[in-house]
Amino acid sequence: MRHVILFGGSFDPIHYGHLEIAKAALVSRNADELWFIPTKRSPFKNDSTSFDDRKHMIEMMISGHKKMSVNSVESMLPEPSYSIDTVSELRKQFPDYTFDWLIGSDQLPRMHEWKQFDVLKDSVQFVVYNRGTEHLTTDYPIISGSVFPYSSTEIREGKSMATKPSILRYMTEQSLYMQTLNRANLTPYRAEHVFRVVALAQELARAHNVDYEAVTLAAYAHDLKKETDKEDLKMTMQAKAPQHEVLHPAFYHAFAAKYLLTRKYYIKNKHVLQAIEGHVDGHSTNPVGMILYIADKCERGRSWDSEPFIKLAKQDLRKGFKALRKYQREFEQAKGNLK
Repeated sequence: MRHVILFGGSFDPIHYGHLEIAKAALVSRNADELWFIPTKRSPFKNDSTSFDDRKHMIEMMISGHKKMSVNSVESMLPEPSYSIDTVSELRKQFPDYTFDWLIGSDQLPRMHEWKQFDVLKDSVQFVVYNRGTEHLTTDYPIISGSVFPYSSTEIREGKSMATKPSILRYMTEQSLYMQTLNRANLTPYRAEHVFRVVALAQELARAHNVDYEAVTLAAYAHDLKKETDKEDLKMTMQAKAPQHEVLHPAFYHAFAAKYLLTRKYYIKNKHVLQAIEGHVDGHSTNPVGMILYIADKCERGRSWDSEPFIKLAKQDLRKGFKALRKYQREFEQAKGNLK
C-alpha cells in the first residue's frame, strides 16, 4: 500500500517555499510520494493563470525530484470543487493508497467549516506544516519547518524572484502575470496606456502573422520602467549602457525595461529586447519593433486620430511604420524637440 501526501494550492506560481515544504513533508512522513494538487482557476477571473500553465510551472520546479509529481484531478471535477470532492475522486482512482493531506497551520482554525469535514477527516490523514514558531495544539501530526518569506503574490508583482529561473522566464515569455506586474509598478493611467498598446499590437501581429507571444511581451514590458525615479534610471544607464547615456532621458526607461527582462526574467529573444529598446524613436526595424512603435504611438486612447496610420500599417507594416515615423519626426521638429 503506497503512502502519498497530497499538497493542494493554486501555485500561481509555485515558489521555493512550496518546494521546501514538500521536501520536509516527505522526510517527516516517510511517504512514498507527494502529489501537488493545483486548484482549478475560474476562467472569469481577471488575469488568471490557466491550469495547464500552473501545472507546467510545478513540473519545472520539481524536475529531478523523483518522489514528487503533479496530479490533475481538480481540472476534471465540476465547479465549484471542494476538498471532499478531490479526495473522493482520488479514493475511487487509487483505492489501495493511503493519503495524507498537507495543510498549513494557518488553516487549522477554520477546518471545521470545510464541506463534509467529518467525512473528509476519516478519508485522509491531515498533516500540519507549522509555518511559525508558536506551539500548536492539535491531534494531527505536525511537521516543523522553516518559515519561508516567499510569496506568489510578490512574484506576480515583480517584488520577488523566489522561483526557478526557468519558471521566471516561462511566465514572462507567456505574459502570464504582465497585467499584474504593470498595475503593481505603474499608475493606473500609465497601466491603461500599456493595455491599449497590447491590444493594438496584437491586432497588428495577427494581421501580419508576426510572433504573437513576442509582440505581446514587448508591448506589456515596454513601459515597465516609465515611472521609475529619474536618478535610478540614470544610474542604470551608467551601469548597463554608458555609451547611450548621452541620449535624452526620455529614452532611459526603454533601456531599463530591456535590462529588467534580461537580468531578472532571463529573456533572450533579441527581437523583443530590440523592440523595447527602440520603441521611443522607432530605431528597431524588426517586425516586433515596428509593431510596438506603431502600437505605442497609435493606441486608441491617444488624443489624435491615428486610424489612418493603423489602417495603412495593417495593409503594409513597413509602409505604415515609415509613414508614422516620418510624421512623428516632423511633429517633434515643429515642437522644437528635434533639429
